[in-house]
Amino acid sequence: MAAAVPLRTALLLIDIQQGFNDPSYTGRSTPSFEANIAKLLAAFRAAKNSHVIHISHHSLSETSPLHPSHPGVQFMDYATPQQGEIIRSKNVNSAFIGTDLESVIKDLGIERLVIVGLTTGHCVSTSTRMAANLRVVDHAHGGVALGHNPLGEIIVVSDATAMYNWSYGGKTYDGDTLHAMNLATLGGEFCELRNTEEVLQLLSGVA
Repeated sequence: MAAAVPLRTALLLIDIQQGFNDPSYTGRSTPSFEANIAKLLAAFRAAKNSHVIHISHHSLSETSPLHPSHPGVQFMDYATPQQGEIIRSKNVNSAFIGTDLESVIKDLGIERLVIVGLTTGHCVSTSTRMAANLRVVDHAHGGVALGHNPLGEIIVVSDATAMYNWSYGGKTYDGDTLHAMNLATLGGEFCELRNTEEVLQLLSGVA
């Protein structure tokens, strides 16, 4: 378990874009998602030793609500970047493919990477797994032993990520179930799972 403070921390917000308001996305999990994102952003913006990084998805499909030609590519109002915050765009599931995000995080000396956004089963999961595999912070998730005790950690915020209904094999699976299942496959192996209040406590040095 990483020490609470003083770790250099970054909040990585993935694909919190208006396109997810499209009617094709139904049954979203995490009713408190918007409120929790707003709380985390406010706290990270006020904290020392912290950075805010925004990722947006620029789909290559012209029919996607997240294609750059559509207004849905814009950030949600409650997650709009402020001046000086880092912004990167991607067109695949991982925030580390086709971007310099890996070097950005390493150059900042980030020790605690906190990941939030949309959707749990797609770009959040893919980016979290790559963050762990690339060791963008010095972590021990998944039982990795490197001959020392890493201080760093990757955190996925369980109530600041969300999933929608998804269909497979003629059956539709609800967003709540898919959200929980995806978190279950990430926790411990690729990251720590915490809720918003726990992260706020870590950020303030209480936990």
